[in-house]
Amino acid sequence: MKKFVFLLVTACFFMSCNFTEEITFNEDGSGEFVMTYDLSEVMTKMKEMGMDNSKEDKEPQKMDSILYFKDLLREKADSISTLPKEEQERLKSLEALVMKMRMDEETGVFDLGIGSSFNSLEELPEVLAKLDEAKKINSKDSPQFSKMDDSAISRATENALEMVDFKFDGKIFSRQLTKNIERSEEDLKALNEEMSQMGEAKDMFQTMSYTLVYKFPKAIKSVSNKNAEISKDGKTVKLKMNLIDMVKSPELMNLDVVLED
Repeated sequence: MKKFVFLLVTACFFMSCNFTEEITFNEDGSGEFVMTYDLSEVMTKMKEMGMDNSKEDKEPQKMDSILYFKDLLREKADSISTLPKEEQERLKSLEALVMKMRMDEETGVFDLGIGSSFNSLEELPEVLAKLDEAKKINSKDSPQFSKMDDSAISRATENALEMVDFKFDGKIFSRQLTKNIERSEEDLKALNEEMSQMGEAKDMFQTMSYTLVYKFPKAIKSVSNKNAEISKDGKTVKLKMNLIDMVKSPELMNLDVVLED
């Protein structure tokens, strides 16, 4: 699984990929956080390279599955027990994570999501820390990831959610930057230079997006961000932005959501 996830994440950075930050709340304030990567472009490229399974004698592959890390750790318990104690503890800390995969070769859909449930939104920093730890474990001793970490785009987005403050009291949900993030002229120059060196990949990269999706158990009364959209049933708010614009001006994704009584 580790190699499989690595390939997907690597592909995500080098091909067009859209990100969705999704939080679903229950009546009691508990919920689930999932970061989803739209890898449809990856599947398209695989088909163009003849790496897909949609041959004439095979039906298009379709998958809709959920992988619980705790089950994976239990399954690999024997091999994990041979690892250093510190490494075992790092892996055990990820047992609450869940991976969701939805793929349909016929329709071109390929979504990969990873996240975890929480008892209250106050636990979200812990969830985000686990996701970051999963990335570190996945990228260990990987020269490909080292190169990505050195990129201007990676540096600009690294730990971005750590600078966001999430609050929800059952009536008002808030997503606000904890402090103003000012990109230096040097950072912006490096970002623009990296974009200009992408060649044909530049156009794809410029279409990448970052979307917020927040689902509530009650109807939404109002949303502070003018670019946000409320679903027809009135219980979901969505805000989509170009990834590069979001990196340069993350404050544009600040919002407050007020629910009906």
